[in-house]
Amino acid sequence: MIEVRIPKMGASTVEVDLTKWHVSTGSHVVAGQVLAEIESEKTTIEIEAEIAGVVEEICLPEGSSTEVGTVICRIKAT
Repeated sequence: MIEVRIPKMGASTVEVDLTKWHVSTGSHVVAGQVLAEIESEKTTIEIEAEIAGVVEEICLPEGSSTEVGTVICRIKAT
């Protein structure tokens, strides 16, 4: 199982908003597939799956504000 975390986005960015999910619990994903979009004060970034697998858990709902490094979902490798 891999934990997908909010990536570091810059020296001054501490908090981001999770604006959109492109997957749901139980979704099959491939490496490189967009999982979610996050937004900071300066930019919007797409978070991609690092591995192929099944989304086992979504840890934050859309619209959540969270810190860099927070786990947003877990993917079980297939």
